[in-house]
Amino acid sequence: HRVMMRISVGLVCMTMGCGSTPEAPSEATVRERLAQPTALYVAAATSSGAITASRYTHDGWQDGQTALAIADGELDASVDATGALAIAALVIELQPIELPSDLLGQPAELRDVKLRLASASSIAATWSDDDDASATATVDLSLDWTLAVGGNASPLGTEQLQGVALAIALAGGRGEPVTATVTANGAGELWTWADLLKLEGLSLAFDAVSNP
Repeated sequence: HRVMMRISVGLVCMTMGCGSTPEAPSEATVRERLAQPTALYVAAATSSGAITASRYTHDGWQDGQTALAIADGELDASVDATGALAIAALVIELQPIELPSDLLGQPAELRDVKLRLASASSIAATWSDDDDASATATVDLSLDWTLAVGGNASPLGTEQLQGVALAIALAGGRGEPVTATVTANGAGELWTWADLLKLEGLSLAFDAVSNP
């Protein structure tokens, strides 16, 4: 009976992990953790954004701010031996952007809106210590989206957003995830439709956080 009991206890421990210790958060600094390529995931709930939408009326162009909501996103980054921040990829997916219902005579929106870093970038960073750094750069973004009118959807051509001001602040600490606080601001025109509507002046702000 004792032999059978030991075998049973052993099987239970193998199944449930008796005596195992949960994986502890990393005790490495931010700089040490980013020595390896690291994925940081955008926290949509704390993100914000805006774009300037202009409509042409009989009184001329009328401008207004349209709020943007981030649905998802990812920043893939690492730090090289010199402390420079290497961004391998940045992808931001936005919630649909509603267009004025009277513009096309029926409900319309821009959907499947996705921004990508046009090419990998290496940015000089300033480190106040091994857990805090900041970096700024001017980058190009690619923009893909679809125009949906009524029950029809038509993909729009890829737009190139040049000269977008990107600012990144890195923070964290031993036992904490790495957090990148990011802002992106572009002043150029993004899209125009039939000389009746244009979108310009993109701004985004979000946090991207690594796994613990």
